[in-house]
Amino acid sequence: MRKTLVMIPAFGCGREMYDDVAAALGADVKAVIHVAEQDRFETMAEGLLHAVPGHFSVLGTSMGGRLALEVALAAPDRVESLVVIGASAGGVADPAAGLRRSARLRDGELEGVLSEMGDMVSHLPGPRGRATRDAFISMGRKMGAEAMARQSDALAHRADRWSRVAGIACPTLCLWGAHDKFTPTAEGERLAAEVQHGRYVELPDCGHFPTLEYPTETAVILKDWIHAALA
Repeated sequence: MRKTLVMIPAFGCGREMYDDVAAALGADVKAVIHVAEQDRFETMAEGLLHAVPGHFSVLGTSMGGRLALEVALAAPDRVESLVVIGASAGGVADPAAGLRRSARLRDGELEGVLSEMGDMVSHLPGPRGRATRDAFISMGRKMGAEAMARQSDALAHRADRWSRVAGIACPTLCLWGAHDKFTPTAEGERLAAEVQHGRYVELPDCGHFPTLEYPTETAVILKDWIHAALA
């Protein structure tokens, strides 16, 4: 039976974040790439659950990983398995900083925000570090400042979910780059330990975006995980 995997891109990113990985998953996995642009995670989750019928697995990177967590918490009866890449269940350490980023985006500083974040999203010394940085900037330009500002608002208002993750009963894979500058590997290890059926996998020489830095390796990990989790 063909399995549905909903893939949610990171902040500022579009379907290009997953195109190579989705193509490598094989005919028995239906990849659905869902870009969420609302200004709160609650409405993002509602929108995804309305757009995707039935039962599915859900994967997300960074902001998308946080949304994947929110979806698993909101609809445990529909989410068959969960993949979180580089996203914490914690709240916002400095909400004002996130709102300043939103204001900068709305005030015409898109290129500055993209450049600053581009230097952090990938492990630049890695084999696809520079290409990943360039891909992030290209996706952000395509998304545009206002949509990114709404996503930034959502990130600035996210709540702490650590007290609830122990209730996630579906198989959960936490996939991290060893050199993630945004979300430390310890967050992935903690999440894998606190959900009921978690596994932590780390890619060496990789930053925040494994699907762009190591698409072939990531696809193999995901394909094996989905089939094992849903067997």
